[in-house]
Amino acid sequence: MVAQKKSENRRDHERVSDPSIRLKIGAQVYHSINWSLGGILIDGYDGVLSPGSLLSITEIGLNRGVMTPVKVQARVIRADDEFSVLAVQMLEIDKSAYAILQKLLVKKMQVMRARPKPG
Repeated sequence: MVAQKKSENRRDHERVSDPSIRLKIGAQVYHSINWSLGGILIDGYDGVLSPGSLLSITEIGLNRGVMTPVKVQARVIRADDEFSVLAVQMLEIDKSAYAILQKLLVKKMQVMRARPKPG
């Protein structure tokens, strides 16, 4: 479980944790803790990137199944060695990556709308 501090929400895009996505950085595939069109919190990161470092995400996919080649340029916002997480801000997203993430967000919204409202 990842400890998350309460802080003022300065994000432009709302983050979702479900569905989790996989992403490839270098030769390694990671899983998201949460993500949005603006950034990703990555689980299981054990590397040398530090805040301000630039990186490329070369493939994205759902938790299972095929990974799709993409071109995403990102910047490290936070690297937490204690919890093995990496927070990145996406700076440039190609059409393939945008289409995948947008489609997942639309599906998420459809599921949320279909749920019965309490009361």
